[in-house]
Amino acid sequence: MKHSISPDIHNAAFNHLNLNYTYIAFDVKENEFRAAVRGLKALGAAGFNVTIPYKQKVVRFLDKLADDAKTIKAVNTVVIDKDRMFGYNTDVLGVIKALMPYKDMLSGCEALILGAGGGASAAALALARLGCNHVTFVSRTPSKARRLASFLRRRLKISVKGFGLSTSNLSAIAKDYNVIINATPVGMWPNSSHSLLKKEQIRSGSVVMDMVYNPPETMLLKEAKLAGAICVSGLDMLIFQAAESFKLWTSLEPPIEVMKSAAIEAIGRFV
Repeated sequence: MKHSISPDIHNAAFNHLNLNYTYIAFDVKENEFRAAVRGLKALGAAGFNVTIPYKQKVVRFLDKLADDAKTIKAVNTVVIDKDRMFGYNTDVLGVIKALMPYKDMLSGCEALILGAGGGASAAALALARLGCNHVTFVSRTPSKARRLASFLRRRLKISVKGFGLSTSNLSAIAKDYNVIINATPVGMWPNSSHSLLKKEQIRSGSVVMDMVYNPPETMLLKEAKLAGAICVSGLDMLIFQAAESFKLWTSLEPPIEVMKSAAIEAIGRFV
């Protein structure tokens, strides 16, 4: 979790409102994940966030899921209340709010989502809510993309496809889409020079969002800017989803500007 800036964001908000909360990031091995979840409950934590690769795995340990989390079977925020654990997906709202300025462009759109994990599921639900009527997932594991497409096709009631990712097929299809969302870690610090797409593969005037937030302008967004696309940083989504998690844990309105300032300052450590 060395790349995570969530502790900076949430602790700045807690301090700003003089709340007796502390946010700590932990690296958890896969074979110890169940014990970690139970440990947080036993310790009396108010809740926790879940990130890649545990957003789907955590579902089996929870007592109840909120509607969005239930729809896509992926959780990024857990609230612990009276010995019960409730799962939420604030990534969905984070994507919706980040893309809201372009809502008119998204109505009836066809979207390409790079990845087939929990973040990709959240992006698909957000796009469906914003009026998109077709989503295609691509993944390095073809069966994973097809399985997610089949799962969400029934739940989102929009056209959904999924297939394997290769340099050749991605370059051949990317320009067919007017919305592209990267829901993979490709381009994340310290591998900031990587991008799954080049400018020649991105449609001018399309909307390109990267769920990677560190750096705020990833190589994908740099390529998209050169292609004449509208760029949406993962930092916007991060702040919006963090604000919703904050609200769930504290029942208070989050100081969003404080959280954003803390995020920008924290990212400066990696430059």
